[in-house]
Amino acid sequence: MLNLGSVGMRKGMLYETVVTTKSRDGSPNAAPIGVICTGEGEVALHLHQGSHTVKNVKEERRFVVNILKDPTVFVESTLGNLSLDSFEKYNQDFYVKNADAFFIAEVTYIKDMEKEDQFGLSTATVLKAEVHDVVKKCECVEPLNRAIYGIIEALVYLTRMDMVSGDMEKLYRHRMSEISRVVNKVGGTEHKKAMKKISEAFSKYDDKSE
Repeated sequence: MLNLGSVGMRKGMLYETVVTTKSRDGSPNAAPIGVICTGEGEVALHLHQGSHTVKNVKEERRFVVNILKDPTVFVESTLGNLSLDSFEKYNQDFYVKNADAFFIAEVTYIKDMEKEDQFGLSTATVLKAEVHDVVKKCECVEPLNRAIYGIIEALVYLTRMDMVSGDMEKLYRHRMSEISRVVNKVGGTEHKKAMKKISEAFSKYDDKSE
């Protein structure tokens, strides 16, 4: 039986996926959502209030996590919903047709909680779910994690620090701070170690801003 490790997901890391749910009338919905791998057979999600996903998950107590890299799917499911021909039926559920892999998740815990972050105070639906029916449609599946892309961006800014000054330098520092925050939030141990090395190298430019 396949588990989350078989589709490249590692415990403690947050992956960018597209989650599909079904309303009570049977209509499918898709939304890009970060999914935290909490074990080989469990995931956790923090959902924003007011979305179709929250409503459907509370009613159906299940959802499908789609692992894919198609940028159009991420854009269309953010701006609205995917067209009906973008979905395929899997037993009672729907998955995204061109997903590299997908799995069914059944909710085991769900609670609305207040949280405070850089955007202020808000209410989020926190849930845990047990993983069932991991399906690989491609031999090589690589779930998206923002940490590696953040590290690449950070290296670009680091190698250009000698070329910038003034407002552009301030912008680079601000972006580097945000990248560090994201990497340490969603990345694994190796990503955090890499980001620490970049930050240490970046700190040699502190005298430049004085």
